[in-house]
Amino acid sequence: MNVITEIKKVDDSKKSSDNNKHYLEKIYEPDIKKLLYRCYQCVRCSGVCQLSRVQSFEPSRIIQMILEGFEEKIIDSGILWDCLTCNACLQNCPEGINFADIVRMAKYKMRTSKGQNPDEYIAHKGVYTTISEIMSEPHIKPERSLEWVPKECKISDQGNILYYVGCLPYFNFEFENSDSIAESTLKILCQIENEPIAVLQDEICCGHDLYWGQGKLNAFIDLAKKNIHRLEQTGAKTIVTACAECYRTFKVDYQDIFEDFNEKFVVKHLIEYVYEKWKDNKIEFKNPKEQEQAIPFTYHDPCRLSRFLPKESNIIDNVREIFSHLKELGYKFNEMAHNKTEALCCGVSSWMNCNDRSKALRYKRLLEAKDAGDIMVTSCPKCKIHLSCLQNDYEDISSIEIVDFSEFLVDLISIVDSKEKVEVEK
Repeated sequence: MNVITEIKKVDDSKKSSDNNKHYLEKIYEPDIKKLLYRCYQCVRCSGVCQLSRVQSFEPSRIIQMILEGFEEKIIDSGILWDCLTCNACLQNCPEGINFADIVRMAKYKMRTSKGQNPDEYIAHKGVYTTISEIMSEPHIKPERSLEWVPKECKISDQGNILYYVGCLPYFNFEFENSDSIAESTLKILCQIENEPIAVLQDEICCGHDLYWGQGKLNAFIDLAKKNIHRLEQTGAKTIVTACAECYRTFKVDYQDIFEDFNEKFVVKHLIEYVYEKWKDNKIEFKNPKEQEQAIPFTYHDPCRLSRFLPKESNIIDNVREIFSHLKELGYKFNEMAHNKTEALCCGVSSWMNCNDRSKALRYKRLLEAKDAGDIMVTSCPKCKIHLSCLQNDYEDISSIEIVDFSEFLVDLISIVDSKEKVEVEK
């Protein structure tokens, strides 16, 4: 059973302000205008804005107003709570202006200097983000259920490889079978590795939703500090996660605060882990059974993997190389009309703005999926949740099976016998 102690809510602007000041300066710029000087109003951001397809929202106009001295008006209006932070605008900005990052900082300012409370924007009455905030308290140590761990998998609280599960165990209370992702991921890791995988019963949230969704930067910093301390105790050198948001948070956001984080830990999404093992000839993928008809499938790129990683990241190409190989084996992989960096957002980021407008975005995405295949694979648990949820409302998209990358591959992987391989090569 997951146990969390109730605590009194504390204003994020006051919480740990002295201890976090040094870290806060690294991720927050109070003068937002400074970040926008390179903008020359080409208006591309508004042209590609996914939110603008379902409501009046113009990033270029917002930027223009800030540059003209109307930042206070923008902050007071609260319009930036609506932003999906999908980063489609960054992909098309010739000056590389990160509008999502500016929104993140504006949210902190809207909370701390204007006292704005975005409760009406937060999905599921804020249950999941409240859990994250509670875990940021120094004295809170959750006891998370490990009942989902497959019996055949050996785990430990220490080891070279740590599987960072994320908040999946909590989602299972409301979203049926959410821990199937955790189970499938651990099965893959245990099948490949000879040593026990480190899995923590007292694991805490990475802080992604507080950071990007609610502007609670102090709570995020507190979570980061607790996480790093606990990760160091495990002795792990490699952290594997199946969550796109956890991956981005560890890979980029923690590194922004703690410069040596990526020196202490190698962070890999399950896609990278599987890809590397495949390229190293440690694993191979099974051929489809002759009696089975190949079912066409497609892939949904989560925003955090397709538009939120450094340019040198190859993860969206890695996953397609795997799928292309599966296609050669006899499986049927088809791309959706919008894919890779141009992929459509699932419409709900950081548990924010689950409404009729986001439903319209999800509906369009699922129509694209239906045109491409019978199965939609994704690599973000929340994308799976949000897209699956909409299927209950529309019969024409209800037949699409939505699965995580881990669930899709868990039964398609086999270990390469090194001795047998040597004999074959001879």
